[in-house]
Order: sequence, then structure tokens, then C-alpha cells
Amino acid sequence: MPSHLKRIREDTREEWMDNEVHRHYNMPMIIVRAKPHILMRCNVYRDTTSLLKTSVSINKWINTEYFIWEMSAGLADSGVNPQWTEFFEQQYKQTWVQIQDEFESIADLPERFLHKVPSPPFQVAEVRITADRSPCYWRLRANTGRHIIYTSFWHLWKSVLKAESPTVGPFDVALKLPSHTPAREDPIDPWNTSLSNDAPGVVSRENVSYLRWDGACSDSAPLDFTCLSGGV
Repeated sequence: MPSHLKRIREDTREEWMDNEVHRHYNMPMIIVRAKPHILMRCNVYRDTTSLLKTSVSINKWINTEYFIWEMSAGLADSGVNPQWTEFFEQQYKQTWVQIQDEFESIADLPERFLHKVPSPPFQVAEVRITADRSPCYWRLRANTGRHIIYTSFWHLWKSVLKAESPTVGPFDVALKLPSHTPAREDPIDPWNTSLSNDAPGVVSRENVSYLRWDGACSDSAPLDFTCLSGGV
């Protein structure tokens, strides 16, 4: 393990440095001790020509892979894209049910960090929100093999914890780079089309104040996240 991942003895402190890692769970002490039930509300999209969206909420905080599974399953359950719903049912539903069963009894416990989550239906989830006129972006990548403190999911999680609220959002989430693609679908970039909450189920082309992702952070960025001060 890299020397700057610092293992520490447990004590009664309530504040922890980002690099203080629990010696058993191998996870940052901040999230081992965090309250698990923070509800994150999201508007979820796929990078297809349909540009249909749905509302999905998540309150199980485990890792990037689980987050993408939850968003993928929520989009399928909504039925806004029947083709994706059918494809998910055929290709992924059985695995998703097994994942849910495995984490059902440990979703509130740090033991959840010891369980591996199978590869999700998408390899990337791009997340964004504007708070206090400052747009923030996170590109979450599945199956990187990195320790969590080197991932953008860790920075997203910290921002949620800092909100000190039982509910956060809504965030815009675009699922990209599918592991398998339904037939007759053409991928596009949803960030090149304005995302609005005005009309449920459909993405509006109204102008909003988000930058395109490629204008904020490149694929080669080490952590794939950014918050821009002062709005855009």
C-alpha cells in the first residue's frame, strides 16, 4: 500500500484527514464513520438519441460500481426507454437482484466495503450539479483498480457529506460507455444538449448555465472532477 495511505488506530474523534484509512476495511475513516442514509436525488440519462431521463434516488454508498448499477437499474425500472428496460431485464436483471440480496443486510455497515461489486452495465457515469452558482462535475469510472481516495467518486462522496443534509440534489447523471449496447442505438453526448428539469421524461433544449464536460476536464485528468467558482 502507498505510504501516504495512513493507517491509524481507532479513537473517538469525529473529524478525520482524507488520507486516514481504516486498518480493517481499507477505506477512509470519514466514510467508515459516516451516516449511511444520505439520499442523493438524480436525473439519469443515457448517451443515446432518445435523450429520455428519469428520477432516481440512491442512499446506499459503497463504490462507483454500485452507484452505476443503481442508476442503470433505476432507468430501466422507470420504463421511459422500453428498449433499455427490455435489454436490462435480459442482460443484467439477474445480476442486479443478486447484488441487492448480497448488500441488503449490510448496506448500513462498514462490512459492505469488503464485498466486490460486479462490473456494471456502463463504465462511466458523468455527474454534475450547480450549487451557489458554481458548476461541479465528476466523471465516475468503473473498474479502475484504484484505491477509492484516488477516484472522483471519493470527491463526489465528500461533497455530499459536507452538505450535512439528509437529502442532496438533484444531480444530472449521464451513463456512458455501455458494456453492451442494444441494437439500433446511436450514442451521442447528452452534455451537448441542455438538460432541464422543466419537462419530466424529456430533455429540453433550453439554454442552461452548464459548461460542456470537455470544456471543464479532460479524459486524462488524474481525478476527473472539477468545481468552477463564480458560475459560468
